[in-house]
Amino acid sequence: MKKSTKIVLAVALCLCLVSSVFASLFQSSFGAVSVKDINVVVADGKSVNAQIYIPKKASPDNKVPLVVVSHGSYNNLDHQDLNMIELSRRGFAVISIDEYNHGSSDMEVADASIFASQAMRQIIDYACASYTFIDRDKVGVAGHSMGGIISNATVQYYFTQEALGLGDNKVSAVLDMGYDPQIAPYEIEGVAQPVELTIDWGVVAAKYDEWFFKGDTGNPAEYLTSSNAISFVNQLDGVDVTGAVENHKIYTGTIGGEEHIRVINQNNEIHPLNHFSKASCANVIEFFYASFGVPAGYEEIASNDQIWQWKEFFNLVGLVGIFLFLFPFAAMLIHGTKFFGELAQAEPAPAPALADGKKKGVYWLTYTINLVLPALLVVPVMLKWIGKGISVPYTFSKWFGEPNTNELAGWTLIVAIVLLAVFLVSYFITKDKAQKGVPACWGVKTSARVIWKSLLLALITVGVAYVILFFSDLVFNTDYRIWVIDMRVFNVQKLLYFVAYVPAFAVFYLVNSLLVNGGNRVEGRPEWLTLLLSCIGNIAGIAVLIFIQYQGIISAGVFRFNSMRIVNLFPLVFLIPVGTIISRRFFKETGNIYAGSFTIAALYTMMTVANTMFLASVLA
Repeated sequence: MKKSTKIVLAVALCLCLVSSVFASLFQSSFGAVSVKDINVVVADGKSVNAQIYIPKKASPDNKVPLVVVSHGSYNNLDHQDLNMIELSRRGFAVISIDEYNHGSSDMEVADASIFASQAMRQIIDYACASYTFIDRDKVGVAGHSMGGIISNATVQYYFTQEALGLGDNKVSAVLDMGYDPQIAPYEIEGVAQPVELTIDWGVVAAKYDEWFFKGDTGNPAEYLTSSNAISFVNQLDGVDVTGAVENHKIYTGTIGGEEHIRVINQNNEIHPLNHFSKASCANVIEFFYASFGVPAGYEEIASNDQIWQWKEFFNLVGLVGIFLFLFPFAAMLIHGTKFFGELAQAEPAPAPALADGKKKGVYWLTYTINLVLPALLVVPVMLKWIGKGISVPYTFSKWFGEPNTNELAGWTLIVAIVLLAVFLVSYFITKDKAQKGVPACWGVKTSARVIWKSLLLALITVGVAYVILFFSDLVFNTDYRIWVIDMRVFNVQKLLYFVAYVPAFAVFYLVNSLLVNGGNRVEGRPEWLTLLLSCIGNIAGIAVLIFIQYQGIISAGVFRFNSMRIVNLFPLVFLIPVGTIISRRFFKETGNIYAGSFTIAALYTMMTVANTMFLASVLA
């Protein structure tokens, strides 16, 4: 094992430690907030996983407001980090939930009810009964996207309970992030008159939202002038908006004789940025300050004074550390153990240089086809074939219980098969008559024993990477991620999903490695150019697809493709090139495509299955 490899391994481990320590410090506002995991078992035996941020000054003698926040579909509680950190450092107690069918919470029946989950009100009931430091007159809810649906359903539940004389309304403020607010009073069976929305209500809307705020024209950029937006603020007596709602203005008026507020905040961002945005976070802070005031014992902190970005930065440092860890650790096993020592093989010679016009023409034509085809297959495979034309992923079975992963896995498998076919055709067109069998430069031909050891090496390497992650979660309550790319802890259910999905991702990265090492690695081409061409070829097509989608949305409010399928491509723009670079390093060490491909496939499969919605299980 080279000295430089040992140094990289040490650096990787240091980065993971630095990430855990500093992410924890910013998460807890340098000790001013206590961060705890909670798992609540409700009446029907289901469990709800959540995380609570408790300001240190909160006590039975100094009660503070509570805000319960909820993530969007296919996400988890960590995606409310910014709001948990910023509200808690200002004196609010905050609970973030893994909704049912997400994260580490249990599963509900796969029907429309999962988008109006009971988990939020179950957590509110639990918190109000269990925590004596909560001011029960100041309980708010906030949710992003699906979390907005759930927040609205929670509010309606409590209004209904109160109207029917079955209980008190425990929620006094609601903020919808990336979801339309309630416009009309509640029509409740058994109650003669419509129930007015006597509650503080706010909205955080992306100007280029892919799903909501379509208003009268279908263009979310024009939402502030829509009849829905105007009707929303005009719920307040004393407010009479006619032309357009003023952006960010907190309107004050009365409903049923009680004073309440309404506000719409429209920011220059897209839907997934609502939970990764300084502007949207400031809106959350301003809304709950306006609704609940400054918590007792705390001074007001300006809404643009935010530290959550540093926590996210150090989460990213840990993710970088994990990526750096993979090859050096595997190399340590290869060179430090007799069992894996067999995998240490010289890198085969590259493919012959593109010596004539025919070979150059076929190579660049093949390269262009391989660049374009993955993007062209997104809608036909994800939406029309696997997705059956449904606007959001909703195809699943007991073994393949994650709709989103089903589409990604199916698409990567089809892409791999098609790209392999194109690669083989180009090879047979340009190969010399003297060439027989599989070229050594492909790194394909080896023994079954080497393939088996490569798989075992990959599983051990990724397993140890997750041991590091679980240590970070256990000791520091942090993980490794950035925005929509998340390496988080998992349970037994997610291990079963891993077994189900890893073959599809393994095929993709095997083909990817073949194209990089057997196609782009040619005699006389420098290493940096091989990697550059490979990374561009892997992501340029889907990057252009994303650009076309958002150019249409931003310029004219036109949605050219199904939004969910395009948003699902975001992580791949980063992950596939990183996987390509790491896999290439494995190839140089082992002389075959297997060890690196299996390692990347194992890591990415677990990252994917641990971080999305599940609707069925063999364990259920």
